[in-house]
Amino acid sequence: MNKKNILTLMCGLLAMTAGHAQKPSDTATTQMEKLDRGLVVLPTTSGKVFVSWRLLGTDTQQTSFELLKNGKSYKKNILTATSLSVSGTTNDAFQVVTYQKGVAVDTTKEVKPWKSSYLSLHLDRPAEVGGYAYFPNDCSVGDVDGDGEYEIILKWDPENSKDNSNSGNSNPVIFDCYKLDGTKLWRINLGINCRAGAHYTQFMVYDFDGDGKAEMICKTAPGSKDGLGNYVNKAATDTQISTADNTADYRDNGTVDKGTGHILSGPEYLTVFEGLTGKAIHTIWYNPNRAGNFNRSDKHPAKNFWNDAYGNRADRHLACVAYLDGPDKNPSAVMCRGYYTRAYLWAVDFDGSQLKHKWLHASVSKTTVELYDANWNKTTKTYSTNTSGVGSYYTMFGNGNHNLSVGDVDGDGKDEIIWGSGAVDNDGKLLYAVGFGHGDAIHLADLDPDRPGYEVFDVHEESVASYGADLHDALTGEVIIRRTRDRDTGRGIAADFDANHRGCEFTYATQLDSYTIKGTSIASANPGMNFRIYWDGDMYEEMLDDVTINKWNNGAATPLGLGFNRNAVAAYGSPASCNSTKATPCLTADIFGDWREELILWSKTDSATLNIYTSAYPTQYRVPTLMHDHVYRMGICWQNVAYNQPPHLGYYLPDYIESFQGVDATGIQEVQSAPTTQAPRYYNLQGQRIEKPQHGIYIHNGKKYLAK
Repeated sequence: MNKKNILTLMCGLLAMTAGHAQKPSDTATTQMEKLDRGLVVLPTTSGKVFVSWRLLGTDTQQTSFELLKNGKSYKKNILTATSLSVSGTTNDAFQVVTYQKGVAVDTTKEVKPWKSSYLSLHLDRPAEVGGYAYFPNDCSVGDVDGDGEYEIILKWDPENSKDNSNSGNSNPVIFDCYKLDGTKLWRINLGINCRAGAHYTQFMVYDFDGDGKAEMICKTAPGSKDGLGNYVNKAATDTQISTADNTADYRDNGTVDKGTGHILSGPEYLTVFEGLTGKAIHTIWYNPNRAGNFNRSDKHPAKNFWNDAYGNRADRHLACVAYLDGPDKNPSAVMCRGYYTRAYLWAVDFDGSQLKHKWLHASVSKTTVELYDANWNKTTKTYSTNTSGVGSYYTMFGNGNHNLSVGDVDGDGKDEIIWGSGAVDNDGKLLYAVGFGHGDAIHLADLDPDRPGYEVFDVHEESVASYGADLHDALTGEVIIRRTRDRDTGRGIAADFDANHRGCEFTYATQLDSYTIKGTSIASANPGMNFRIYWDGDMYEEMLDDVTINKWNNGAATPLGLGFNRNAVAAYGSPASCNSTKATPCLTADIFGDWREELILWSKTDSATLNIYTSAYPTQYRVPTLMHDHVYRMGICWQNVAYNQPPHLGYYLPDYIESFQGVDATGIQEVQSAPTTQAPRYYNLQGQRIEKPQHGIYIHNGKKYLAK
């Protein structure tokens, strides 16, 4: 076939596929939030500004943009980018007009450049209590007022917050909600009966009832007050809850073996708050309670139940958001308790007025799972194997992490919960148990783009798997790679940080090397293993370690700046990370601008400022907002949970970029037979993965071929 024939064929294919939405993964449009263009303008060098805006997951390949400066056209028919460096000053105002099939469909409001190279939100810092100050901690985002722009929900961490294993009282957990202009919308105070620390309060921010506005769901207790100053138990329909004593103090006074501060008795609630006002809409019992019972209050049981008597294991909580009924139904909140031993996962729905129990998975032993349906009917199943063939953990019992992930790993349109060394199906049934025990870090993504489906990279704190790390199939639990070590492996990451190798790379603590996703060592060093982030504009990921973004290049890591000078991000605004030695950001997410992610850190200068950093590096790629990828968006929901982990895309970005960007005859190599060294991956001209096409584009080692 000559080039003329190729061009003729491609024109025909373009005609057949024109007008379809560009979806880099199989994310349903019903799961895509209604977002505005997220237009931002940054001051850069003298006489220049950096303008950046969103491409939506519902946009087509033919969607074009026009940039207006002070109401006049500056650049038209922008098809290959969603960010530009243009002439401008702090007095200029910019707008972006979106065109579909040549017709203008929306125009942004006027936006002027930021006052500095990053956005500072000045906060209303809570007053000290007993000499202990509050500091900004984990954040989440949600559109609480339905205007297409995200708001920030911030958890304040008191200076005397505690790990579960430590004694001592803590000051109350406090939440604030802020608009991006710094306006505070509300404050929620959980009171003295909710202990402060990484493992107790997991807050889920998302639109649970489908009204276009986000809510917040979290664990509460007597004494918790909502954003209107009312006790949350007054929002209950259960009279036992609504009449509870809000002056009671359930903190232990030192009678247990680990000393004071642990909360071992008293009611435990789950509350849904209105995102716009912080009002408690509905409060129900938290399930299970600390004694493994339902819809009632109980004291902490004897040591043989949790393997401790002071609330360490019982108060290890996780949470996530998951579409358990498919993309056309509202999502559920999944609240989780325990992972060192017993493991409970409780799915709850919100219909706009009330929370409702959906199902509850209880792995009560290494071999036994109890599943409670929507009517609290119980079925019991016993297991005798796991997928690794190692150890005797055959259920979720003991197989959980300090974190979790969510994705549709079986392709039925419904989400599964990835627990670490195990997984639960959308209906609460056990999907599989790998059996490697408890772990500290987890990464779910298309880590190996040449294997079908998703993979999970997990690191291990327990000796049942001889510590170390493993890579396993997210659907089946099949162990692909296993690496053992002689001690607790507390950190590890999988991300596509090396452009010289196809697929992601991984590294983990207790050793120094970096590896391809096939397990081959590529360097006797690593770029860090804390967080990943898209920052500098190429299709590969950078590593975020504390407050430094590192670019990996042939075995060396170089700190990156904001995109217009050589100073590292850490040089601006005295940024600080969160969660002690974990050194995690308040949040990383694609909050506004083009597809690169934003980084939120708090400022050491006054401890009452959030700094939001965004990339001003030029990029030649046009990618839909990452928030319209389902796996990534669910990752933003669970990012704040326990030992925070970074979100991942549900598709392999280089394949999408190479198949979608600049598709024309000159971008196609001469027709060749498909290489036999790896399975072919085919795409239509919209960049969507297709199986065994008659014609399409074939990507191999970064080159495009026309498929026969």
